[in-house]
Amino acid sequence: MSTSQILYQLLYFIPIHLCLGQGPVFVQQRRWGAATGEAPYNHSPFLPDGREIAILLFKDVPHSRYFLVKEDKSPFSVTVTPCDAALEWRLTIQDWPTHSAHRSGRSQELPWESDTPRDLFTYKGNAVKSYVRISSHAAFYMLQLMSIESNTQIRVYMTTNPQSEPPDPEIPFDPQVDVTSVGQTTVTLAWKASPSILRYQEHIQYCLLINQKQNYKSLCAAKTQVDRLDDLRPDLPVVSIYSGGRVVHLTGMEDLLLPSRVLSSLFSKEPKLDVMQLCVGNRNVYSMSELQPNTQYYFDVFAVNVLTNTSSAYTGTFAKTLQWPDPKILDLKEGIMIQVYVRKDGQKFYSFRPDTWHRRVQFTFYSCGKVYVQIERNGKLALSGKVENLKHFQLKGKAKTRYVIGIKSTESSETSVKILASTRPNKALFPQLPVSLKLKSFDKLRTCNSVTVAWLGTQEQNKYCLYKREIREQAEKEIKRPNRCFGPERWKISEKVRCKYFHNLNTQRAVTVEKVSGLKAGTPYLFDVYVFGYRGHSVKYQSKVIKTRKAC
Repeated sequence: MSTSQILYQLLYFIPIHLCLGQGPVFVQQRRWGAATGEAPYNHSPFLPDGREIAILLFKDVPHSRYFLVKEDKSPFSVTVTPCDAALEWRLTIQDWPTHSAHRSGRSQELPWESDTPRDLFTYKGNAVKSYVRISSHAAFYMLQLMSIESNTQIRVYMTTNPQSEPPDPEIPFDPQVDVTSVGQTTVTLAWKASPSILRYQEHIQYCLLINQKQNYKSLCAAKTQVDRLDDLRPDLPVVSIYSGGRVVHLTGMEDLLLPSRVLSSLFSKEPKLDVMQLCVGNRNVYSMSELQPNTQYYFDVFAVNVLTNTSSAYTGTFAKTLQWPDPKILDLKEGIMIQVYVRKDGQKFYSFRPDTWHRRVQFTFYSCGKVYVQIERNGKLALSGKVENLKHFQLKGKAKTRYVIGIKSTESSETSVKILASTRPNKALFPQLPVSLKLKSFDKLRTCNSVTVAWLGTQEQNKYCLYKREIREQAEKEIKRPNRCFGPERWKISEKVRCKYFHNLNTQRAVTVEKVSGLKAGTPYLFDVYVFGYRGHSVKYQSKVIKTRKAC
């Protein structure tokens, strides 16, 4: 079928008011958000005047669109923007039939068979190209498109008023986007103003694309990479647009008429890219914030015509954010315990690098309060957890390993913590602990001058010491005072009740009972028990306040 016959059939099936200036009623022209750079999909065979549209092309499958210039000496322009694949496109002219031909009744022979379409412009490549012409007389124009690389989408813009509505904003002579400053979470960009700003300031603004993979030569190239066409839904997110203080998710897939099973076989199924777009008005200096430290980002700037949704690309750039400065890290020595003080609003770091190869490494934390600990091995998080009182962490050893321990308090007050790192966990500096560290009292055995307490032991032979102190202030202050897990050195010799050794292979029977006499009637006493291990390191049981009876 010749081009003339195709045009004739189009005229036969399309209402005549399309050719009489009424406008193409079948063209779906939905205006997307201003300055988004997006174009609606359009399925009419005619190109709308003054509005950019998106078209899907399949590899090596020809595609044609038409437009009509109805007046003599009327200018027009056509701009084709490839997104991510090279195109081959051609613009041809078919002269409009003369009035004499219609009056002679030979409109099906003379006008269409005699007037052969003429090529006006051809192009093959992946650059944005425009064709501008002044039509000497009314005529039909046909735009023939074909992708020669892959299935893709393109954008086409046609206007019959190219002087007052330039299809693309102008780019300055030096279109490079410059990075003026870089921080841990911020990057500041600057670029020269578009010449179109001076003439169309209210219609031109700048939009930025930010991602972690690559630079893009056009907005539609980024959109093509972001889209997932294998799972089409009306609410499919494409890109987040920040405008006027709110984020809007755009799709534009509602006009797509092809079944999803067809599209899923024609387009790639690569994962969606995290591409963010921000429109910043007429500003040509902008600081990106809330970025990730030590991360490389790619930045593109586009001048966008908000009336036509057409855009022109600056030369993109990239920058890597700075890494957070390493905190002060102190070294731990093999088998040597240190005591530190940590707060809720500040984290402290310690490093341990074994001198020799090791099968296991154990980190011991003895805390006076609740703290949070995390351990990294060669820069990767190995384990983390909360510590209250005594806790051991064991890891499998590796050659040439560096461990970094981060620790902070989860309480409002300063907390004291003892830290020990060792590659010989069998030689424990701390004693073995029972399942409970509670100190129990017996109310029935409480008298005016004595009380009876008991506590659990273990299968290991250890030394236990019991201390008492008369309380003259509120008992709560004695129990909740800071540094409450300090060792027996805080007690006077006169406050020691007694020390004893005991153990039992049956843990259920590893219990000791102690009666404390010589107390004052009606007086509260604070009791503490300490268990001592290898090299004299001790662990305190939970404090207990017991008040003797007033009368017996």
